[in-house]
Amino acid sequence: MSALHDDYLVYVKEHELSAFSKIKKLVWLLTKTTFPIVLFYRLAHHNVSLVRYLSIPVYKIVRIISGVQIPRGTIIGKGLFLPHFGMIVLNKKAVYGEFLTIYHGVTVGAKGGASGDVKSPVIGNNVRLSTGSIILGDVTIGDNATIGAGAVVVKSIPANCVAVGNPAKPLVVNS
Repeated sequence: MSALHDDYLVYVKEHELSAFSKIKKLVWLLTKTTFPIVLFYRLAHHNVSLVRYLSIPVYKIVRIISGVQIPRGTIIGKGLFLPHFGMIVLNKKAVYGEFLTIYHGVTVGAKGGASGDVKSPVIGNNVRLSTGSIILGDVTIGDNATIGAGAVVVKSIPANCVAVGNPAKPLVVNS
């Protein structure tokens, strides 16, 4: 459960809770943030069967209430941060790196349909998916990339850059 611990540390850092006591941090995170979504997502993957089976029904309810659709089969690296509730849809076959930040309104999936592209995206480490961004098909988002608000990614984005637009194009490449 080191992934859950890293998720917790990201939430504490992002919400500037380091001065709080451990109990106050936990209560604050459970009542005022999206941390319960991440918590039950991680518990639904727990190694202990009893924990996993008891958390699955709660996780399903949390998904419905929050509007964050992360299937149980999805594998996401440690340090997941969801700043806001609402309409996040992730493809369970996509590959997600560590320290991923996903804002509301993000969709990650395969193109499918008439295009015949059923492959899923690969998202690197330290990636930020901004509000309303859409990542579709057989694309790779490089490490340390930021996908701008409303961007539609249908071609791979290199590492260390900011991508914006429809279709998304690299705007700035940080060295």
